[in-house]
Amino acid sequence: MLRKFFRLLLLVLIFSGCKRDKEEKQPIPLRFEKESLVKKAGENCDTADYDCSIITLDVVRAKGASEISQRINRNLDTHVIQLISSEEEAAISSLEELSEKFLSDYRDAAENFSEEPPWEAYVNENIYLRTDTIVSVGISMEIFSGGAHGYKNLTFLNFDPRTGEKLAYNDIFEPEFSAFVEERFRREQNIPEADNINSTGFWFEDNNFHLPENIGFSEDKVILVYNAYEIAAYAAGEILMEIPIEEVRPFLKNE
Repeated sequence: MLRKFFRLLLLVLIFSGCKRDKEEKQPIPLRFEKESLVKKAGENCDTADYDCSIITLDVVRAKGASEISQRINRNLDTHVIQLISSEEEAAISSLEELSEKFLSDYRDAAENFSEEPPWEAYVNENIYLRTDTIVSVGISMEIFSGGAHGYKNLTFLNFDPRTGEKLAYNDIFEPEFSAFVEERFRREQNIPEADNINSTGFWFEDNNFHLPENIGFSEDKVILVYNAYEIAAYAAGEILMEIPIEEVRPFLKNE
């Protein structure tokens, strides 16, 4: 009887150990949270006059699976740095450094030009779609850093949540997708099929249609954004196309 008891106890201990080993090997699930960084510069930042330069970064932070999270966060931060900073500031490696440099540049401008108005930069990142195969992050940006007017745009980064790698167009779409979008673009912009794509005033390079630099996804749509200056003058603003996902499915590689 005692021998049976010890055998049973041994089996229980072995089973518990295997179960614990399995649980310890389970990957930490990927999750996302919002974080905010706000920095100001000026004498009246906290008064009713509010004569103040400000940079506000409301960003998405990947958490959990460490290597995947780090890869996603690094790509998102690099993208924001490129949106706000100039090419000469390539050494900036964090959002904290970006914020300090933005306000430092404002102070330098204000010293050189007494009438320099306050600078402002706002970035807001949101997850538009999350599935097992894609995470689509939209980044809204508005900036004024001197000059005649400010600038705003909407950009997208798409990631493979299994690896954290940034997805390019050819990772997502079949080659025929471009012709499908061109046909829809011509219809929406009243450009006859036989006419040059730039016949109504667009700026497509070499008179050849191309997909926008930014394409994102929501639950039921594919979102294509031509931002200001991409294919038309600043006054035209952004040119947005939203195509129902059901119409796009034949051109998706993972479908």
